[in-house]
Amino acid sequence: MNFRSVTLCAASALFALACAHNPEPDPEPELVPDQPMRVAPPLGAVKPGDCVEAVRRAVEKPDIAVDRLASPKVMNPPALPPKTMPVAVRRAKYSEVRVSVMVDTLGKADMKTWTVIKTTHPWLESSFRAAVPKWTFEPAMLAGCKVPRVWLGGFTAGTPPKG
Repeated sequence: MNFRSVTLCAASALFALACAHNPEPDPEPELVPDQPMRVAPPLGAVKPGDCVEAVRRAVEKPDIAVDRLASPKVMNPPALPPKTMPVAVRRAKYSEVRVSVMVDTLGKADMKTWTVIKTTHPWLESSFRAAVPKWTFEPAMLAGCKVPRVWLGGFTAGTPPKG
């Protein structure tokens, strides 16, 4: 099972739990005087080419659903250079590192947003942290516009431990 499947399953379970209990409404609701109310229009799809709106929404919600996710274009230097890999990492039965970082519209990682989701060895994280700012990314696309978007990346090797 991959990382996205696990995340999707967890999110689905939390959603189901949150919706499971729906308390009965109060029999005598508190009266509120009539007041003018402003209702925001529903957020529909971004019109193709409306880059101002696309970027606004992406900045507001860094994990927004997009037409194309940000992805590494040039991964130089490599994230895990074998010559500097510690013996403990090479001999490990299982190694994993998962990170997230915001990729801007120019295809650069904003390291102020760097987050380590999981790592089995500190060297894996530090090696990724040193390499990713030097990489070039294809920015995420929404409605034909480049938008900032969180990139989830990582590496796994070996067989994960059971349980």
